[in-house]
Amino acid sequence: MLAAYSRYNSRHDTNREASMAKRHMHEIFTRDFVVLSTINLAVFFGFQMINVGLPIYVAQLGADAFTVGIIASIFTVTATIVRVFAGAILDRFGRIGTMVSGIAIMACMVVSYAVFPIIGVIIGLRVVHGLGWGLGSTATSTIAADIIPKKRFAEGMGYFALTNAVSGAIAPALSIFLVQGPGAVYMLGVSAGFTILALALSIADAKHLEKRTAPAIAHPESLAEPPKPRPSQPQASAGALDAFFERQALLPAMAMLLVNVGFASITTFVALHAAAQGVPEIAGCFIAYAITTVISRPFIGRTIDRKGYRGPSIFATLCAAASLLVIAVSTSLPMFCAGGALGGLGIGSAMGTFQAMAVATVPPQRRGVATSTFFVFFDLGIAIGSFIAGIIANAVGYTAMYQIIAIFPILACVFFLVAGKERLAATRPNAELE
Repeated sequence: MLAAYSRYNSRHDTNREASMAKRHMHEIFTRDFVVLSTINLAVFFGFQMINVGLPIYVAQLGADAFTVGIIASIFTVTATIVRVFAGAILDRFGRIGTMVSGIAIMACMVVSYAVFPIIGVIIGLRVVHGLGWGLGSTATSTIAADIIPKKRFAEGMGYFALTNAVSGAIAPALSIFLVQGPGAVYMLGVSAGFTILALALSIADAKHLEKRTAPAIAHPESLAEPPKPRPSQPQASAGALDAFFERQALLPAMAMLLVNVGFASITTFVALHAAAQGVPEIAGCFIAYAITTVISRPFIGRTIDRKGYRGPSIFATLCAAASLLVIAVSTSLPMFCAGGALGGLGIGSAMGTFQAMAVATVPPQRRGVATSTFFVFFDLGIAIGSFIAGIIANAVGYTAMYQIIAIFPILACVFFLVAGKERLAATRPNAELE
């Protein structure tokens, strides 16, 4: 009887341990995830503060509007170019070293802005800063894709992306407060502090994170299992472009580009449009945007994991289009806030949907390239959108511009559903991740 009881306890303990191990495999908020999210939050805080505060700083140094524009755009151009190669660097040389190097470059550049208050020098520093941003931000997203449990992948990516939304809601206001209050040097100091914090955390946790990330393909003997070809995907001969772009990420990346054409018109011109309508204080619009982004991300992620990409993609693109149409006819702060709230639902959901799809369909050793592919198109959408929106606004005004730009998210919806028809039909939630 004692032997039977002992066997029962042994089986019970074994089953309980197996159940706990399985549950741990599906946990999102692990130690590594929390540390990486904190790193990403600190990086984005520093980044958002510089983005908003640096133009004011260089204007105080005597830069004209053209020079301010050059300083802003040269960073984006450099970061976009670097992203093309960042994925290959991540997959070949490893995620952690690339992340630490990128964040270290960013920290040095932020400190240098204060040490060298010379406009010509700052332009050069912005080029190097773009290099660090392109490497560091791509690395953190790729590491997140490595450590998030695949059964809850989209939900986990949604939680990870909340750090971007939180920093976007707080950091710009903090930056403006410091620049217009104590001074630009204080803004640079706080921004540097956040970036150095991210660097310290990334160095301290490097060995632990290294165990959870995909091995570098520069060491093929370290690969646990070679990537298996998918029956539905014809094997194309590897070309030079395949080293820098992931084909499976192109569909969601193109859809995100079209959505971001609309998003760029909001970030670039909504304040000018509001002022023209007699609404000078537009901060509420961005707060509403940040709130709905934070709220929507986890729900969209869970929906994708359970039901797939089709529904969330339609919801995201139509909300983005509706946001632009509401902003177009807005004449009061509540209307602009409503447009911002719809924008948070649309852009936030689109980011969560398309980024998850871009990374989910590739083997671990291609996640770096897939992530960089997505963000290259993401940045291109912002650049193209700002350019097109400016031309249209000069020709027909802000109201008509927003009405015209609303076509682009709708095109994203049509393109995604038509071009990805077979892929969506063949995709069961989590099928590619199991």
